[in-house]
Amino acid sequence: MVARDLLRELEGRGVRLAVQEGRLIARAPQGAVTPELAEQIKAQKDALLRELQGGTGGQLAPLPEALVRLVRAATVEGSGLDRQAFLPSGYVRNLGERVLTCAALYACGFDPERQLAQLWEARGAWAA
Repeated sequence: MVARDLLRELEGRGVRLAVQEGRLIARAPQGAVTPELAEQIKAQKDALLRELQGGTGGQLAPLPEALVRLVRAATVEGSGLDRQAFLPSGYVRNLGERVLTCAALYACGFDPERQLAQLWEARGAWAA
């Protein structure tokens, strides 16, 4: 499995990889990273770092498919996103508006890591 495919697999499991001070950082739901995936991450650490740091030519990576579905749902009336929610980062009056705002800020490159984190929070609230 090449680094890009591994990233897609991890994203599909809700695992978020980031580079912090040159180190690979992973945030994952409990049980999302199997021992086999952990070995692949270790084996491809350098390639993953390159992919995350600049494999996209300085552009932001596309949103994971799970977040794309969330953003699309935010544009559909009756999707369950037009409600208030309590997220780990705080109370939001309208979850759909929060999703669209975070997606727009991500697309503009404004604090993309924070926007991704907030989109994952919103997805968790939507799925609950």
